[in-house]
Amino acid sequence: MIITRKIEIRVHEQDTEQKKQYMQTLYDWRDAVRRAANLIVSHRFVQQNVREFMYLQDDVLERLDINNKPFVYKDKKTDGFKLAYKDSKDILKDEKGLSEQNVTYRLISSFLKNKVNSDIYTCLNQLVASSYKETAGNIAVGESSLRSYKNNIPIPFSARALSNLHKAEEEYTDTNTGEVKKVNRYYFNLFGIPFCCHLGQDRSNNESILQRCIDGELKVCSSSIAFEKKFDKKSEKKKQKLFLFLCVDIPVQKVALNSNKVLYAYLGINHPIVFCVNVVAKNVYDSGVKFFHIGTKEEFLYRRTQIQAAVQRCQANNKYAKGGHGRKRKCQAIERWHDKENNYVDTKLHTYSRELINLAIKHKCGKIVLVNQKEREDQAKEDHEKGDGLVLRNWSYFGLKTKIKYKADAVGIEVKELKESEIKDKTK
Repeated sequence: MIITRKIEIRVHEQDTEQKKQYMQTLYDWRDAVRRAANLIVSHRFVQQNVREFMYLQDDVLERLDINNKPFVYKDKKTDGFKLAYKDSKDILKDEKGLSEQNVTYRLISSFLKNKVNSDIYTCLNQLVASSYKETAGNIAVGESSLRSYKNNIPIPFSARALSNLHKAEEEYTDTNTGEVKKVNRYYFNLFGIPFCCHLGQDRSNNESILQRCIDGELKVCSSSIAFEKKFDKKSEKKKQKLFLFLCVDIPVQKVALNSNKVLYAYLGINHPIVFCVNVVAKNVYDSGVKFFHIGTKEEFLYRRTQIQAAVQRCQANNKYAKGGHGRKRKCQAIERWHDKENNYVDTKLHTYSRELINLAIKHKCGKIVLVNQKEREDQAKEDHEKGDGLVLRNWSYFGLKTKIKYKADAVGIEVKELKESEIKDKTK
């Protein structure tokens, strides 16, 4: 199982001029990767829709075989749309190395040659091409638009590009107490640029992940680095920071589970998660069936509605905020509260999903079934269209479901979504 850890990094260089050169190189890479990614998407779109270009010359249209237009079908596995052709006739040149993916690779390699390391644009072509392939059907039916990449695009690289990952024990003086303390710092090189990992309070236990990568327990996979604007407490402004998105292959934990034992969970409103073991009831509140609750409506919404009220107060008083640098300067407080709300919801969803997985392990359930989850999401959308946006706005069904699935994969628990009509009632 591959997981991604977000770690703040800084260029480790004492010479100020050299450090500026390294940072400028990273900015140049980011700009080049952004332009190349948009170029790949544009050419892939043209390759699949060139038959619709009615303004081309007649002899060109004949060669394109305009009658062989793509058709869209719905994939039952992914519940998305796929794009296909009635026959396999290719509109591209019939030469070696000119497939759809190789064409874009050759295109960006000529564009980025001597500007970016070849390892970067090789990984970029694979990522962007696979991402477009997944959404091509949805684009054709109008479910999504053509993706546009901005300056926050990660700079991808393969595992072999990250070198010399090591730990060093260093001493520093605490500015508050004046005491000399020791701390472990982690360093690595990327295409000749030295970096230092800034772990901070390390609530995500990233130090343990880095140490296990050094010891060889975990395998480092293709990763990326990206620039993001984050709020800085000292300056009370948003600053451009650099982050490493480290992808590692985590082995699935061996937990004693019973494959015949099932935990049925309902993601509801009054309680974020309601579950029972080996019992399926037609009504969640049926008497005679013992249900367990994780979280409450009041506990989840109390803090979130407080944050939303703070956002509304900031919006109402925003006209009195000091200007001078346009909208960004005046909306700083609103953006900070939005970040607080996102962090609060993300923390709560992690807490609820972790508790559910721990209870599944405790009861040795080898499978988790989310009952009527699709119907609840559809109902929330219908209520939102009617003017009641409480559920869709405040209950992150999709985020909770995603976190349950990836935590279950880490311990070998299977997760399914079923309707109550598709499940036969069972008893312990």
